[in-house]
Amino acid sequence: MPNIKNIIFDLCGPIITIDIKLIDRRLHEFGITCEQPYRKVYDLALTKRFEANEITTDEFCNEFRKILNTNITSEQICDAWNSLIVDFKREHQQLFPKVHKHYHTFVLSNSDVVNAEYFTEYLNSKAGFDFVGQGFDEIFFSYKIGERKPSPKIFQHILDKHNLIATETLFIDDCEKHCLGAKEVGLNTIWLQKPTDICELFNDNGTLKQ
Repeated sequence: MPNIKNIIFDLCGPIITIDIKLIDRRLHEFGITCEQPYRKVYDLALTKRFEANEITTDEFCNEFRKILNTNITSEQICDAWNSLIVDFKREHQQLFPKVHKHYHTFVLSNSDVVNAEYFTEYLNSKAGFDFVGQGFDEIFFSYKIGERKPSPKIFQHILDKHNLIATETLFIDDCEKHCLGAKEVGLNTIWLQKPTDICELFNDNGTLKQ
């Protein structure tokens, strides 16, 4: 590993654990009978458009209802949309403030405005302290940038905004295609594959293992 000064982390997977099936379960509780409602809206690129800020929350909810032929409320849709978190491990809560003492650290997440606002509140609430402020220089959500991973443009945006040198920057994600997109702008990458936990990449003091 070269001399790393900056680290960009994926959020869902490396930091918090999510399960899309929980969205389906919540939607079923609201009366939707489609077996895999999330997959249905995902396959029609509705989630991608929302994450790239191509549509508003109202437009998302309206299209969601049309696709699934349902009359559930926008509040219920957003409730279900934010029900995907399984866990935020105590070890992860403790790790990132340590890492931040040694590196410029960032989060890059393909997230829409509904998830992004919930994630930020959840991280701090679950940790019991300003996890976002103590753990990272900045959190980047795709909807704010108008691009999604694995587009090289979203990685270049972070490099340019914080004047980072690509060869000194590491990107860690549990999705291989996202890592490939990062490599296109010269970032070092780690494809975090199960069962490896993010904590296994760092020493107890928060520095990267060699």
